[in-house]
Amino acid sequence: MSSRILVTGATGKLGKLVTSRLIKNGDRIRVLTRRPDEARRLWGGSVEIAGGDVGNPQSLRASLQSIDRVFLLSPISESLAAHQIALIDAAADASVQHIVKISGSSWTIENAHRSRAGAAHSKVEAYLFGRGLSHAVIRPNAWMQVSLAPVVAAALAGRDLPGRYGGAAVSFIDFNDIADVAVHALRAGLHVSEPLVLTGGKAFTTSDIAGLVSTILRRPVGIDTQAAASSPGHDDAFATLAVPEFGALIAEGLAAPVTDTVERILGRKPVSVKRFLEQQLAPARSARETAEGDLQWQ
Repeated sequence: MSSRILVTGATGKLGKLVTSRLIKNGDRIRVLTRRPDEARRLWGGSVEIAGGDVGNPQSLRASLQSIDRVFLLSPISESLAAHQIALIDAAADASVQHIVKISGSSWTIENAHRSRAGAAHSKVEAYLFGRGLSHAVIRPNAWMQVSLAPVVAAALAGRDLPGRYGGAAVSFIDFNDIADVAVHALRAGLHVSEPLVLTGGKAFTTSDIAGLVSTILRRPVGIDTQAAASSPGHDDAFATLAVPEFGALIAEGLAAPVTDTVERILGRKPVSVKRFLEQQLAPARSARETAEGDLQWQ
């Protein structure tokens, strides 16, 4: 019999992937969202939509009725710890069987005194463990789709790549791998006492990535060290302060370690940076190949 699963963060980048996978697997899904119209646009009648907010006790209790398992994900914010702890308490009161939490990267949590996001996730992890609920905590490393977005944008625009993280190596993880591990942990009711630390199969420096981009696009690719300090703005003031802290920790090489967690759980290797870049840069490569073909006929 399929489980009844509550998904939070369902309209975000990772939440969409998790929700779509659960639907495909035939699970009965309820999403708790502040954007019910967006949820209906995405999934129509394939999910039950509970309009509301994790910070609202009434909507939280209602969303957990008859739920077996919970996927816990919320964006970085000042209220992250308070809201996630409130959900854990409400889940315990509703006799939820299992919780899968997407946490911060290990290097933020292990350096919580230098990462406000890491401190918030650390607090939630400790609370979840203390409640004694069956759970799995997933700690993804730097996401390719987020961390490498400026690289892809620069490459597509024909610019030098931004020199990031002071040349430190990073074992980037693809968010499809995060989603696959999360779905497995949810559907299997995987209870683990230690966090599942997800990384890619190899760590890459900006120079390494420039070499990959150059090979894919078949042209020289430089690195703009002056672009290293630039970072996207954020609507949330907490996130605006938290993101530069990530960069400082990564620059110390703390995001370089590699784990075998993805392969151990999924039975396959994690998506490689090379594959990710090939997919993202395919339009630019195709345009270049077309142009080169036209020149041959002139």
